[in-house]
Amino acid sequence: MSGTSYRLQLLDITALPQLLELDRRCYGGYWGEQGYRAELERPTSTVIGVVAEPVAVGAPCGLGRAEFPLPSPNPTSPTQTTKELVGFGILWRIEEEAHIISLAVDPEHRQQGLGRRILEELLNQARAAGCRWATLEVKASNQAAIRLYESAGFQRLGRRKGYYNGEDALVYWKKPI
Repeated sequence: MSGTSYRLQLLDITALPQLLELDRRCYGGYWGEQGYRAELERPTSTVIGVVAEPVAVGAPCGLGRAEFPLPSPNPTSPTQTTKELVGFGILWRIEEEAHIISLAVDPEHRQQGLGRRILEELLNQARAAGCRWATLEVKASNQAAIRLYESAGFQRLGRRKGYYNGEDALVYWKKPI
């Protein structure tokens, strides 16, 4: 019998095919290759992924703090493409602001705290880069994400009408991060 081990890591361009597949599963193919390529190559973006790999029962498993700091991406590492990407988050750093532009977890891996760990690490990375506050938009209908953001100390700031293909977005912020 086996389980699954999850690990956070910084992503680089080698993760592009898996990002596109995960986008398809989570968002129905909302972003395209050019969008993810730009984020992976932009120096002011941070792209964090959660990779899953099978482990034997009894082997260490989880997302313990001992796994930080995140490993740096290594384009020549064959392990980055052999592990399954099951979640990701993307952060823009704009002066002292951290803007979380995307956070997704594969539907088959939800309800395990992976979204929270991605969010925590995005905020850790933002703090380390000198950001003082964070913002994000979330679909008004996405109650699970709203609960996550509010439990992490984000406060609702406003609403953007029709932001997501006709659906309103709620704007959240957190200061300090």
